[in-house]
Amino acid sequence: MKRFCLLLLLSLGLGLVSVAQQATHTRSHHTKTQPAADTVAHQDFSQSCDTPSFPSQDPLPVDAGDTACGLEGSGRAETAQNKAKNDFCASGDPQSTSFDDLQKMQNQVVNDNSIDWGNKNTATHKKGPTTDRAPLEQIGEGKLVVVNGFVLIARQEGAESVNCGANVPNDPLHHDIHISIVPSADETNECNGIVAEMSPHHRPAEWTAANVNKLGKAHLPVRVTGHLFFDSSHVPCTGGQPVPSNPKRFSLWEVHPIYKLEVCTGNCDGDGTWVALSDWVQSNQ
Repeated sequence: MKRFCLLLLLSLGLGLVSVAQQATHTRSHHTKTQPAADTVAHQDFSQSCDTPSFPSQDPLPVDAGDTACGLEGSGRAETAQNKAKNDFCASGDPQSTSFDDLQKMQNQVVNDNSIDWGNKNTATHKKGPTTDRAPLEQIGEGKLVVVNGFVLIARQEGAESVNCGANVPNDPLHHDIHISIVPSADETNECNGIVAEMSPHHRPAEWTAANVNKLGKAHLPVRVTGHLFFDSSHVPCTGGQPVPSNPKRFSLWEVHPIYKLEVCTGNCDGDGTWVALSDWVQSNQ
């Protein structure tokens, strides 16, 4: 009887060991299929220059800045274009650029059949995005420019390739702010304006679509400084009318990304008293 009980206890013990081993194996196998937490959504946003002109020195928040999406965004066909959109290295004295200048530059692209642009092939050029940015750089892409105008409307963008699309959280802090800049305070047609974009990278807390729209409602002149970029994935308005599925503007040349946005608070018909958007917001709260 004692021997039987001993054998029964031994059998039960071995069974428990086997179950524990199976559980350990299952946990080990499961762990191997899970990526380490510190390797998820971790990309490199290092710029090509030593002193990039970020609007803010710190990304806000940290996980929505330089680690969530790299220079190439979602990459693929838009790799070169996304890198241009994420360029904070334009340097030197900003070149004053008028709306007439941006129209002339648009005409230069139209007359250069080597540049791919638009959302469909035509008789004169292939659809974009163009991967060879050299002809665009000869026209002006990559220069540091300053454009004066008025805010017509600002919109918070959603997921886009430049900011890694759906691979980042669907939160405004991860996406661009699209701004329509027009030449006069009484202009109401977006097709008579151009586009400037605020990148989510190193964006000051005061840089929101709501705050930018306050400038439009106040009809205050603005001065936008940043990287000159050509959006080769779209087409401009035609005859002052928008083309479906395309942003409204007369030229595809943009200030993207914006390095600095200033507001005129006095003597705006002369040299002007200019203050940074962040300071203007804080003083008007």
